[in-house]
Amino acid sequence: MKTRSAAKAEAEDAAAAASRSSCAAASKVAVTPSPSKKKRKAHHLGSYTAPSSSRSITFDSENDLRDEMRNLVLSRVIDLDSAPVVHSEKDIDFDTSTYGGWCLVDGLVHCATASNGILLPLIKKHGPPPIYLDYIRNNKRNLRSEDDCSTSDYEGSSSDDDESMSELNFINGCRSFRSLCQIVSGQHLDGSTAKIVWGRLLKVVDAKEEDVSNLTPERILSIVEDGDTEEVLRAFAGLSTAKCDSLTAIATSFRDGVLCDEFLLGDATNDEIRSRLLSIKGLGPSVVDMFLLFQCHRADVFPIDDPAFRNGTSHLWGVYGKAADWGLCRTRNEQVIRDLHRPFAPYRSISSYYMYNCCGKKR
Repeated sequence: MKTRSAAKAEAEDAAAAASRSSCAAASKVAVTPSPSKKKRKAHHLGSYTAPSSSRSITFDSENDLRDEMRNLVLSRVIDLDSAPVVHSEKDIDFDTSTYGGWCLVDGLVHCATASNGILLPLIKKHGPPPIYLDYIRNNKRNLRSEDDCSTSDYEGSSSDDDESMSELNFINGCRSFRSLCQIVSGQHLDGSTAKIVWGRLLKVVDAKEEDVSNLTPERILSIVEDGDTEEVLRAFAGLSTAKCDSLTAIATSFRDGVLCDEFLLGDATNDEIRSRLLSIKGLGPSVVDMFLLFQCHRADVFPIDDPAFRNGTSHLWGVYGKAADWGLCRTRNEQVIRDLHRPFAPYRSISSYYMYNCCGKKR
């Protein structure tokens, strides 16, 4: 028979053994590497289904939606309170054609109904793209009442400053030159920084936002020929060496007649303009898309090379890809990006604009 002391000793030994076993198990768990983190995949690689190209959202009447979009444009273009002999929006007849010749209201209606109406809340929140509204507002023939009132009677139609700015953009055939300079100077910069750099570039040629007539190819080339590129364009304006080279190449192309307003703002096709611009040093696909979209007002521009456009697409639809931070990759996720925007054709310029709002980078 075991003595009490012997039994106590055995119990203590058993407890110690159990403790050692528990510690060993815990130690084993602690050093076991955690399973590899499962990679997130773009929705299109799994359960993602591309939206149908047909309109799948319905309204009580498409005419009601058209009236809503038209009134949305109208409210941004003129001041109804100052319009004479006007009792409602329907009393005003105005042309909503863009510089590219297509109807802004048609484009908004199409995009508001495509892809289950995913853009409709953005259109209502941010309004129509201001790049088109500015053109409509500054074009005198667009605003007239049923009584054929003169456009000048509308205080909200266009100010003298707006009209002068529109005219100055065409002076010396330099509208497209100035547009390309602004796009290049602001490339890869956030909106506020791009505006600062653009203002400094205007200042070095004695121009300003209200009067850009001094920004010409000759003025840029004179800075380069005087050897002031580093001091003026680099140090003061804040342009990188690559951007200085691009501006020089653009100015040279305009001086030599390779580029001109007649071609870039005329009847040339998107492909013809793209081919000509891509032949200029420093001009890549993203710059060309921005020019076609914001300056030429082409209806179906698809700026897939712009990271901001792809980020907005990822954010709006909640899809992830193979780029950094799970963003959509230009090459490996190209098909899903095209599938998402296909329902908005032939007005993908409008859907593209709202992608910049989604990513917080307004254009």
